[in-house]
Formats: sequence, C-alpha cells, structure tokens
Amino acid sequence: MTTLLLAAAAGGGAAAATVLLLVGLRWARSDALDLLEVDDLVLLRKEQRKRAEGEGVLARAGRGQVPRLRRLLGPARVAALQRRIDEAGRPGGLTIDLFLQQCAQWMLVTSPLVVVFLLQRNFLAIPFCLLLPVLLPLMRLASERRKRRERMERDLPDFLDVLAVTVIAGVTFRAALARVSARFDGPLADEVTLTLHQIANGASVREAFDDMRARSASEPMAQFVSALLQSQELGAPLAESLSQIAEDIRRDSAQRQRQAAAKMSPRVTLVSSMVLLPASLILVVVGLVLGLDIDFGALLGGAG
Repeated sequence: MTTLLLAAAAGGGAAAATVLLLVGLRWARSDALDLLEVDDLVLLRKEQRKRAEGEGVLARAGRGQVPRLRRLLGPARVAALQRRIDEAGRPGGLTIDLFLQQCAQWMLVTSPLVVVFLLQRNFLAIPFCLLLPVLLPLMRLASERRKRRERMERDLPDFLDVLAVTVIAGVTFRAALARVSARFDGPLADEVTLTLHQIANGASVREAFDDMRARSASEPMAQFVSALLQSQELGAPLAESLSQIAEDIRRDSAQRQRQAAAKMSPRVTLVSSMVLLPASLILVVVGLVLGLDIDFGALLGGAG
C-alpha cells in the first residue's frame, strides 16, 4: 500500500512538473505585445522584440506575464510601485515592467516547490513559496532606496554650504545649482541635474522641484525644496536659509547617530556576555581542575 502511494505521488509530481513546463514554454513562445492594450504601449514593437533577443526561456516567460500582472495590480498599486522605483533611483535602469518580470520569473522558479510541498503535506512552507517571488525584488528595491536616501542626506549639508557660498558670491540661483552639482557626484547631483533639465525643457520651477522632492523620500531634501520654493516665491534670503538647513541636517544626523549608538550598546553587551562569560568560566574550571590535580581516571574507575 505504501509503495502504491509513493508511486502515485511521484506520478502526480511528474505530471504537475510537465504541465508547468508546457505552460512555461507556451508563455515563452507568446509575444507580450499581443497582450498589451494600445494605451499601454510605450516602446515600438520592433524595439521591444530587438531588446528581447538573446533572452532565455525563463526571462521570456516572465516577460509574457507582465501585462497580466499590471492589470492585477491596478493603476493605484502600479503608481505606488513606480514611486518606490523612482525613490530607489531606478537601479540598473529598473522599470515597472522589469520589476514585474523579475517577480514572474521567481514565480516560475518556486512553482515546482509548491507542488513538492503539497505532495509532502508541508502546508506551512507553501505561503513562504508564494510570498518569496514578491519579497525578494521588494527587499532589493528597499535596500537600494535606503542606501540612496542615506547617501543624499550625507552629501546634502556640504552641497548646501557650497551652494550658499556660490549664491553669496553673486551667481544666479540656477547657475549656482548647475555649477555646484557639476562638482559633486552621486544621487544628489543626479537629481539636481535632472531637475534643471526639466526646467530647461519647459517645466515650472515648482513642478520640477516638487518632483525632485517626491523622488528623494528624504525629510532633509523636503526641507531644502521648501526653503528654495519659499525663496523663489516670497523673496526670502536663500543663502541664510541654506546655511540654516545644512546646520539642522548635521544636528539631526548627529542625533540619529547617538540614538543608533545607544541602541547598539545593549546588543554589544549581550554578545559579550554570551561569548566572554562562557569562555571565562571554562578557563576558571580548567584552572581549578589542573590546580587540584584530580585523577578522573581513578574516580571513574572507582565509580565503575
């Protein structure tokens, strides 16, 4: 009876794997452009097919599911995902379609694991396999977003100090922004350069800097943009505002570092206690044993 059950389970697993393989091949042969509506087309069909050349079967299968995932998410979630990608700085040219393609690829990879866990009746592992295709790309995106925000907040005080000196020297604000951003590198300089390009191409100053504030996801950047817009619209002295913002950012950064150090102290104490205390006890016990010259052989023999 047990042999029959094992044979049936193996046959079911093989059948499920075959079905998944056939479905994947059908997705791979399908053209994702045939599933898109006219409003969803961003690139030309010829350019998309040219970009798809050289992709593997798994990548093509994942790309074929992008329109379905877009419709499943809906416009609101797609917009929220686009905002997260923008805040992360679009690492590696990441777009929504590429992000959804990565999720679809992970779904194809973890699908056989779901079948295996079903056959093994391991129902606790199935939700993990279902969440894994979404969690892995989101965790990578969150990590890139955090690193980019920290880099911008670290560079912003120096950027504002140099910008304030440049404005005091008599350079116009936009020229000062362009000159200072050319001296810096990293996401902050990239965002300022992009904002200046938007203004040069017809966007208003408020719209361009509001977009930069939305892409940064940083409170110090929001303060900088607010002070800048107030200076532009109300005629407030910009140099003093920039210097004050730089000082506030440095003070807040020092306070956050002190808080992080305070949170780290109990962890260090715990690790030290778990490592040093047992080692010290071992040394004390070994020293006592050697000092007392106890004959464990005789003790054990006598006990036997």
